[in-house]
Amino acid sequence: MNEPYWWYILFVRAGAEHRVVKDMRRFFEHAEIPYEMDPFCPESECYYRSKELRALGKSYVKRPLFPGYVFLETNMPASEFVGAAGRYVYASSDIIRLLKYGETDEIAMPENERKRFEFLLRDKRCIERSVGYIEGDKIHIEGGALVGCEGLISKVDRHNRNATIVLDMFGRRVETRVPLEIVRKS
Repeated sequence: MNEPYWWYILFVRAGAEHRVVKDMRRFFEHAEIPYEMDPFCPESECYYRSKELRALGKSYVKRPLFPGYVFLETNMPASEFVGAAGRYVYASSDIIRLLKYGETDEIAMPENERKRFEFLLRDKRCIERSVGYIEGDKIHIEGGALVGCEGLISKVDRHNRNATIVLDMFGRRVETRVPLEIVRKS
């Protein structure tokens, strides 16, 4: 997307994230808006212990990283976004509200949060699994989305192959699970 661009976040009914993304894409295709719009639901790979999936060679499935939230990347300034997209946002029964940051009326995600989150997503809109090892009580990431982000990890669940990371998102500190496979412990 051309600079400058912003991310706006919609709070939606849990389970309706992909439907909202699909409906928004259709809406913006037919609306005469001179801006680029890209709605998306950030996802994370999740280890899934299903015999059927393992038989197909799949042990990871994708799930929403932040259930109940849909992101919208656009080069439309906030002042115009509220008016142009507002009629869709307020007419949809799946969208609860447009997220605002803190005590202000600012609706665009702060640039530092957006850039940190873009680094984790690696232009794929999905946090892919990472591989690492534990040495003593330190975690070392060898590959994947968490390379260089070891400091974000607050807890590791080796059995379910995930890690809990803490991010500054939505104007507060948020914990979320991301895929992490620990291959050895020494």
